[in-house]
Amino acid sequence: MKPPQSFYDFTLQLHQDLDLVYPGWDSDKLDARHEIYEDFRQGYGDQAVRELAKYGKKLLADNETDLGSLWFRESKADWVIPDKGVRFLFKDFCDWAASVP
Repeated sequence: MKPPQSFYDFTLQLHQDLDLVYPGWDSDKLDARHEIYEDFRQGYGDQAVRELAKYGKKLLADNETDLGSLWFRESKADWVIPDKGVRFLFKDFCDWAASVP
């Protein structure tokens, strides 16, 4: 399944800004990544958030897909995030997106 444009936009922003703009992104705090998501929403709009959340839900529904490999292959990433980490990120994003008015 080919990722939507919002996936490419999100991963590009994430990898460009992650450590510089969001130094606490990997914290265990419940809202540690919400600023990243909100900045994505501000930059790309609500439709992109809905599109990425829909795509994330499809990916999370399949426990057999190696999301780490998909992330590395399809994103603008130059470093590897393991499957477990990508699943966590998509779940966290989807939960946040569901709470956006």
